[in-house]
Parts: sequence; structure tokens; C-alpha cells
Amino acid sequence: MTCLFGHATNLVFRCMPQDKPGQPHDYITERKRNDRKPPRPPKDVTVRISTLDGLYAEFIEKPGNEKGTIFYIHGGGFTVGSARERRGICQYIAANYGYNCVNSNYRLAPENLWPSPLEDCYKAYTALLKTGIDPKSIVFMGESAGGTLVLSLSLLLKEKGLPQPKALTAFSPVVTQADQFPSYTANARTDYMLRNSVKEGKSKVVYGSHANDISYLRDPLISPLYGNYTNLPPVILSASDTEVLLDDSKALYQKLQKEKHPAALDIRHGVCHAFQVFTRMPEARAALAWTFAKMEELS
Repeated sequence: MTCLFGHATNLVFRCMPQDKPGQPHDYITERKRNDRKPPRPPKDVTVRISTLDGLYAEFIEKPGNEKGTIFYIHGGGFTVGSARERRGICQYIAANYGYNCVNSNYRLAPENLWPSPLEDCYKAYTALLKTGIDPKSIVFMGESAGGTLVLSLSLLLKEKGLPQPKALTAFSPVVTQADQFPSYTANARTDYMLRNSVKEGKSKVVYGSHANDISYLRDPLISPLYGNYTNLPPVILSASDTEVLLDDSKALYQKLQKEKHPAALDIRHGVCHAFQVFTRMPEARAALAWTFAKMEELS
């Protein structure tokens, strides 16, 4: 039953509209299409709309949650997505794991090129610290491009000598913009969400004139695979064995293992990219349970 549920969810994306070859992608329409009504909060969970240094933010809380705060960073290829769209996973976490969640927006490409998203995540995090929250009670969490930003933000904080969070949890992150992994091709026929998009690359949309500059793209803030993780928090990774970004998580995990940095990797079978945000799926719930257990073990 569990495998069938996850497989069926992946198949849903096979019916999603696809761009014709050479057709420019309409990001505005995609954002409108994805802007669905958020799910109702579970019992005792509240959603407070606010801002963090001028950025739209949602504070999702439950009385008695004392373990800390999840600073959630949404994905969407740096071009789509919002805090509101990730309210569901944040509500689920707040209801079940003793953590409140803070989820904020960041500027999107192609209107805003890199490093706009990272700058905004940095602004939101430093604004959150000014509220008095202990950084050691904060966990960075995000999926896809949000998972990348989780890693990049921690590396940026290291550069600036600012406090690190308790842990880094990245679901199906992109760890390099400068390299090609075998799963980009091998899993293109089983990943109905991303398909060939990672192999073909859309870096010009995000990085503009630097899109073909390999030395630029190997900057650790862009490609966290090249980062120095000394004195950074534990890294918890989660991915699907049928998604094109599988090898990204595996490559980073192998690097961290070699460096004896605290890290863990969970791979689920037959589910879609970023499946962890679909909390009605048994696989998503199992992956989140594993993530929180491993996080407490390593932190």
C-alpha cells in the first residue's frame, strides 16, 4: 500500500503541462497555478502572518512546542514557490514534532538573479535572531532549491562569523551547478516532476551571464558540494531513488563521510522529487520521522 501510494503520487506529475522544445517557460503562470489554498491547520496549530526584515513570513506555532524552531526554506528551482505553499509541511511539523516553524519568501528568478535568494534567506535568519531566539534551538530545513539554500546559508554564516543553527536538513537538494551526475540521465524517465530539466540546465535563468562560467558556479555558496563544513552543524539528507537529484545527496553525503562530519542520508523508493513536503504520503511521514530522530541523535 505504501509503495503504491508514493508511486501514484509520482505518476500525477506525468500529466502536468510540459513546455514544447524551444518554448520559453512561463514562470508567472506556473506561480499562479501552484498558488493553491493552503490546508487547514491541525488542532491547536496557529498561523501568524508577519515579516522578517521586510520579507513575507509565516510563524506556525503550537502551544507547548519547546524543542525549538524550524527555519524552513521553500524550493521551486529559485523561480517559483513561496512560504504559503509550504504551510502544509510546516503545520504537520508543528503538530507532531514539538518545533514551531518560521517560513519566509525570497526573491525569485528570472526577475531577480543570484544571489538574491541567498541574500533574502540571510536577511530573514538574522532578523529571526534579533527576536531573541537561541540559534542553537534553530534547525534549517528545506526541499530542492530550498535544500540548497539551507546548505548555502550555513556556509555564508561561516564566512561572516555568525551563529550557526542546531542542524541542517536538506530534502533532495541541488549540491552543484557546475557538474553532471549519472542520475540526471538515468532517472529522467522515472522522475516525472523534473524529467530532463536538471540535465538540460536552466542556470541562465538564475545566474544570468555567469551561467557558463564553471569557476563562478563552483563557488561553494552556489554549489555547496565544494564547501568546507568544518564547524558546521550536522547535515541530514533525504532523497528518492527514482529522482534525478539522487546523486546530489549521495555525493554530498560521501564527501561529509570522508571528512568525518556528522551526517546522515535516507533514501526512499519510488517516490517523487521533494516527496517529503506531501505529508499525506506514508513515505513523507516516515522520512520526516527518520529526519527528526537522526537530527536529535547527531546534534
